[in-house]
Amino acid sequence: MTRTFGDDLKQRLQDPEFAKMFGAAQAKSSFALTLAEARARLGLTQKELASKVGVSQAYISKLEGGEANPTLDRIGSLLAMIELSLTTDTVKLSPYPETSLWEIYWPSDAWLMSPPVEFIQFTTDAPQKKEVLTL
Repeated sequence: MTRTFGDDLKQRLQDPEFAKMFGAAQAKSSFALTLAEARARLGLTQKELASKVGVSQAYISKLEGGEANPTLDRIGSLLAMIELSLTTDTVKLSPYPETSLWEIYWPSDAWLMSPPVEFIQFTTDAPQKKEVLTL
């Protein structure tokens, strides 16, 4: 029987220490993607968003990259400056989001072997260095 990434991750999530680290990383990445998506919908660059909310572009980059560890106060005040608020929900900790694009576009682990045809590119707005991440 072939084991999948999802099977391995489910097994590792049984370890409380691993589950804590996974949960923290998942929360950071979820906020990072949410912030990047909100900024894009508003048509703002990282620099413009940073100026609007009173932080540096580097901090916005770290938030969107999941590298920063903002407090809930910081998240709330940052979002309020762009007329948004944070809503929360809880779902069972699992390797894949329960209801998401994962289930719609990749209903099985088959996507691990054959990525989607379209690629998404993220770029930083830092003038001295341009990074591109292709998913």
